[in-house]
Amino acid sequence: MMTVVLTPRGLPVTTCSAALADALHCFEEEVLDYGSQAAALFDALPLDPECALATSYAAALHLFRGTRDGHDRASPLAANALNLAAGSVRETQLTVAIERWAAGDVASATAILAAWVSQEPTDLFAGKLLQHLLFSTGNVAAMLESMTPIAAAVPREPRVLGMLAFALDQTGLTREAEGAARAALEIAPDPWAHHALAHVLDAERRYEEGQAWMRAHSGAWANCTSFLYTHNWWHAALFHLALGDTEGALALYHDRIWAVRKDYVQDQVNAVSLLARLELAGVDVDDRWEDVATYIRPRRADALDGFLDLHYAYALARSGDRQAVDELLAALAHAAASGQRSRRIALDAADGLASFAFGDHVRASQRLGAVAKDLHLLGGSTVQRRLFGTILDCARAGTRHLFKCAA
Repeated sequence: MMTVVLTPRGLPVTTCSAALADALHCFEEEVLDYGSQAAALFDALPLDPECALATSYAAALHLFRGTRDGHDRASPLAANALNLAAGSVRETQLTVAIERWAAGDVASATAILAAWVSQEPTDLFAGKLLQHLLFSTGNVAAMLESMTPIAAAVPREPRVLGMLAFALDQTGLTREAEGAARAALEIAPDPWAHHALAHVLDAERRYEEGQAWMRAHSGAWANCTSFLYTHNWWHAALFHLALGDTEGALALYHDRIWAVRKDYVQDQVNAVSLLARLELAGVDVDDRWEDVATYIRPRRADALDGFLDLHYAYALARSGDRQAVDELLAALAHAAASGQRSRRIALDAADGLASFAFGDHVRASQRLGAVAKDLHLLGGSTVQRRLFGTILDCARAGTRHLFKCAA
């Protein structure tokens, strides 16, 4: 018999299984903590196949993978969730928002979540999902705006302060971002607050401080999903690189960044981004591009996320796989035929980055330069996108090496 069960946070779940409600709570906490056990939700689904929120969360788990296969698995689950009895207003809002996300309508998904968070600002999971989607489309102003009611409603929650710190940093408010991040870390060692502080230290060129600070606090990342574990170490590697310690950065590449889940797209992005920076700094990365390309090659026709596609294009081109690059560009061209602006930007930028990787600096300058000012619409952080600006500067200077160009 379906009933309403309250989670430990007092949030309603319409289900016949109290154990499933607990599993949904654990899933939400794992997402908020960037924990490594979120997929445990799949094991709990048989407890109540008629629970709309559980089905919807399963769809979200697949969508977080960022792959065509994940999208294909998510779509029927998200659609089916709409046909189940959602129950509470919260469950309905989340179920509809995730279905819109699965359908590719991120604008509608974020509008639904933003309206719900403004009504119920203590719903931290909804706030986290909203930040994720806004970040993926480069809407950092809305990302900061959405945090205002949440931070006011839950002012002493470290994960909220971590989200606030990141939103502040991405809008250029680095002093305020540092204050929020350090306030979070006075309460608990939140890995996302560590990440936000890494951004601040990078933006303010406090490289030695950043290098020491990240290493001193890295123990807090041990139970994170591979994305944040490898991404925080990626930030640590950038501090080494900024200080001219290419050997230290390369050691982190092997020991921490490209050493966890090579099949996960976010780990791949971290690897591509660091290898590219090492090469631009004059390091011979030898056959490492082929190693990365082996795992990226199956993603070459996904054309789901422009920010990911830019990294795929660069890695495949640096491995010398022109056929895979052509297939990727063809998939992007097909997606761009929809007329969606971000799809066209992704196509031009991917072409430009691949051209640079193949050594065609003129074409790289033309294609990447034409869309450089719009790359934020593909998502990614200010630090991540800085790579594309550096490559454009080097292309315009006709060189592969950072020290010879104006970046």
